Amino acid sequence: MNQEQFTGKLKASLAKPLPGTDIQWEMASSDRMMKNFPRHKRNDSKLAAIIILLYPVNDKLHTIFIQRPVYEGVHSGQISFPGGKMERSDRNLEKTALRETCEEIGLCDEKLNILGVLTPLYIPVSNIEVSPFVAYHPERPSINHNSNEVVNIIEAPLKYFMNEDIVKEEYMTVRKEQINMKYYDYQGYVIWGATAMIIHELLVLLEREGIDLEK
Repeated sequence: MNQEQFTGKLKASLAKPLPGTDIQWEMASSDRMMKNFPRHKRNDSKLAAIIILLYPVNDKLHTIFIQRPVYEGVHSGQISFPGGKMERSDRNLEKTALRETCEEIGLCDEKLNILGVLTPLYIPVSNIEVSPFVAYHPERPSINHNSNEVVNIIEAPLKYFMNEDIVKEEYMTVRKEQINMKYYDYQGYVIWGATAMIIHELLVLLEREGIDLEK
């Protein structure tokens, strides 16, 4: 499958009914379950958007995660996708995703092709609903991250996450409480929470549509 066929098929797949919230929650940790967190945003919730960046490296589809710095906040040190809160100047959430990606990892490239958006995911601890946009870049992008917002760039082949052996569960301390964390273990990086839930929905979609992750 060439790039045009791949992007066309994925774009069409994202326009169909999505796997949805129930599929996302298959990768939820115990804090969501035990506290009976709501699955949908409130009237006062803020909006945000992220980009799942897909691109080929040696004919294998890759993506990029970022690691947040340690700070006084609920997402301190976590691994996520590039993105952030919507600002008044953003015409829509797609513009939010593109602006934040440009600001955080220096990818402000016209070659970046937005293919569609996965199911919005509500994050109760910060009262934010995140829209995950899927974007394709035809080649390995040049990254120049903002060290104030990003301490580490993690590049990973997407097919790696299809391996069930890297899905793990164990008790960890988060915000001074013990939770049974369900996560992807990528080379020692703990990818959990909203990021893991978003990846899971994408993987289910790709598998459902028979989209090959090797080009």
